[in-house]
Amino acid sequence: MNFLSSFTWPRYKLETSTLAKLSVPIVISHLLQAGVTVLDTVMSGHYSTADLSGVAVGSSIWFPFFLFFLGTLTALTPTVSQYHGSGNYDAIAPAVFQSFWIVLLFFIPAAALIFYLDDLFIVMNIDKEIAPISVAYLKAMMWGFPAVMAFNVLRCFSDGLSLTKPAMIAAVIGLVVNAPLNYIFIFGKFGLPEMGGEGCGWASAIAYWVMFLFMAVYIAVKKVYKRFHIFKTFYAPNVAQMLRLLKLGFPIGLTIVMEASLFSLAALFLAPYGPVVVASHHIALNVASMVFMVPMSLSQALTIRVGFMVGQRNPEHARFVAVTGISLGVGYALCSATLLSLFRDWIPMAYNSDPQVISLAASLILFAAVFQIVDALQASAIGSLRGYKDTQIPMAITFVAYWLVGFPVAYSLGLTDFWGTNYQAQGFWTGLVFGLLVASILLIFRLYLVSHRKLKQAQ
Repeated sequence: MNFLSSFTWPRYKLETSTLAKLSVPIVISHLLQAGVTVLDTVMSGHYSTADLSGVAVGSSIWFPFFLFFLGTLTALTPTVSQYHGSGNYDAIAPAVFQSFWIVLLFFIPAAALIFYLDDLFIVMNIDKEIAPISVAYLKAMMWGFPAVMAFNVLRCFSDGLSLTKPAMIAAVIGLVVNAPLNYIFIFGKFGLPEMGGEGCGWASAIAYWVMFLFMAVYIAVKKVYKRFHIFKTFYAPNVAQMLRLLKLGFPIGLTIVMEASLFSLAALFLAPYGPVVVASHHIALNVASMVFMVPMSLSQALTIRVGFMVGQRNPEHARFVAVTGISLGVGYALCSATLLSLFRDWIPMAYNSDPQVISLAASLILFAAVFQIVDALQASAIGSLRGYKDTQIPMAITFVAYWLVGFPVAYSLGLTDFWGTNYQAQGFWTGLVFGLLVASILLIFRLYLVSHRKLKQAQ
């Protein structure tokens, strides 16, 4: 049965409603977690420029680590979702515990690296005023690392059961806790010493522990989680099961880092062209990233729904979910692209008042508009593939598309005269969009192959 023959408006409407209910709390959670970083940046900036720079440098180191580890732990979501769909509830608690052991495994090398950053910063020739602030900020953040990772284990468990609201509530609590603690620690209130940028790290670390404890208590007391007995039995490390989770999650973590690092490197390569180009690129990238929150959340919802249907041995509905999700992602992207195009001259004014920055950023936002469409396609496809527990081939696809296709085109258009002229930021964005287009085409084709194979196996 293909999509067209199985399509009915009531069925499509029902699946759309289900995906929306899963996606909305995830969107809010992402925005709130991003808000913690924004708070750190804004409040440290009010303390001093050096502390703002220190926190910015520290965040640029923390964020890739966080994304990689978070992506790797995401393997738990389709695992739980498939177990849930198949009714194999007894297998869920052991999988959750093995993810906790993976967190401990991550923490040891990550902590060792962070606590030797002083030497690394000397080698990197980081400014002597900024380096101590960055190191202190990161060392404080590391005390919250086990908590934020353990929180995300419980979030992935809950998400896998299609219960996405608890993580949203935890993110609200985390932001509410972080804001006053930032003020107290940065400026030294209630008799505490002034910590500046370091205080941001301690505030975030405490907020992470509060989020984890809330999530743990919530799962322990709520009736809907009782049948899974998450905290009833202690499970020792199981190397075979940990390796299965890492085999599934490691490619997810690498895929996320490959995409994020590509955009981070773009700013470094454009730096020689001056602050106007860098600022304009940053504005367009920030706008694109915020608008992309919805397709990214839809991608996670697709992982949950497709995984559940695969667990139920219903490959036809799994494919229907995937196609429905792609249509929703593209529909949203077309709307957001239209709005970005219409308001491209006004959006940069919220970031900067320099006419040159506003003009260049407006032209880059047009690229960001096109970017939304291809990125929504690849996000929906890759989220669906994760529901099928297919992560290694998508990782290879994204590496080829981003780094072997997109980056060379971006580099040659933006930094060389190979194509006749040097297009600078516009050239770089053209290459990034082209790389994403290649990724989306290959991932959609991969999704077709995987879903078709599942349908054939069921016949």
